[in-house]
Amino acid sequence: MKTEALWYLGERKIEIRSAELPEPEAHELLVEMEVCGICGWDLLAYAGKFGRFHPYPFRAGHEGIGRVIRAGSLVRGVEVGQRVAVHELPIDERGGGCMARHALRPWNKVSVMPEPSPIPVEKWIVEPAACIVNGLAYAGIQAGDSVALVGAGYMGLLMLQGLARTLAARVAVFEADPARLELARAAARRSGAGPWDFVDARPGAAGRERSFDVVIEASGAPAALELAFALVKGYGIVENFAWHHHRHEFDLDDWHTKGWRVLNVQPQMNPGFDALFPRTIALMAGGILSNEGLVTHVAPLARAEEAYAAGLDRTGGYVKGVIDFRRG
Repeated sequence: MKTEALWYLGERKIEIRSAELPEPEAHELLVEMEVCGICGWDLLAYAGKFGRFHPYPFRAGHEGIGRVIRAGSLVRGVEVGQRVAVHELPIDERGGGCMARHALRPWNKVSVMPEPSPIPVEKWIVEPAACIVNGLAYAGIQAGDSVALVGAGYMGLLMLQGLARTLAARVAVFEADPARLELARAAARRSGAGPWDFVDARPGAAGRERSFDVVIEASGAPAALELAFALVKGYGIVENFAWHHHRHEFDLDDWHTKGWRVLNVQPQMNPGFDALFPRTIALMAGGILSNEGLVTHVAPLARAEEAYAAGLDRTGGYVKGVIDFRRG
C-alpha cells in the first residue's frame, strides 16, 4: 500500500514523499500513526550529520503512537482499534519508520496503551521514557547514594522524574542553560522531589566537588562529560547516558586508580529493551514519568520543518517536538 512519510534528504532538507508498505502478513499489524516524537537523532539527521550511519535519503522515526487498523490472523494480544506504542526497527527494514502516516510491525513490536486515558496522545511518547527506565535500571543507585544529573535537556528532565522515585539521599542537577535549570526546578516540584541542588554548570561556576556516588551524564556535550568525571567519587559510577557525536580523550589513570565504573547505557546494550515498553506505559499511566511541560512544539506533517528547525536551533523555548498526523 501507499502512504506518506517524512524523508531526510541532507542538511536542513526534509520532504514529504510517497512510500510503499507491504501488505501485512499473518503475524503483522498495520498501524495508522497518530503522533511521532522528534528524537535527538531525528535532529541529527535533519542537520545532515547522519550520513556515517545511513546514506541519504531515508525515512525513519521511532517514537510513534498510533491505532491498529489491520491485524493478521496469527496476531495475539492486540486488536484492531487499539492504540499502541510502535517499537523501533532498523532503517529500511520491512515495516517502515514511524515518521509516516502508516507503519507495519510484527505483533510483538507494539505495546498496547491504556484507554480511556486523561493523557493527550501527543504526550504519550513512550520510547524516550523507556530509555529512562533502561538508564535507571543499570545506574546502580543504592539506598542513601548521592547522585548528580548532568544535563537538563528533554532526556535529563525525564531522568530527573525517575530519580525522584529512587532511594538517593542527595540529588544535584547540573545545567549550563539558566532557562533549562529553571525547567528542572519545575519538573522536580511536579515530581514531588525532596530538597535538591540545582547547579549552574557553566565554566567557573561553584559546586563541583568530587562528592557523588553516581553521576548520570545526559547532555551529550564534551564539557558535560568532563564535568561528570570531575564530580564522581572514587569507586563511584559514571553513566554515559547521552549520545556523544565526537571523539573524546580520557585520562585512563584516573579510571584505574579511582576505581570508577564507567557505563555506556543505551537501548542497544539491552537485548530486552522491548520488554520495558509495557512497564514504562504503566509508569506513565501512573504519572511517575510524564511529558507534561516538556512537549513544547506540536506540528502537523505539512509543517514538520518548523518543528525540526526549532529543535535544531533551540528557539521558541524548544524542549521536545512532536509531529501530529491527525492534523492533516
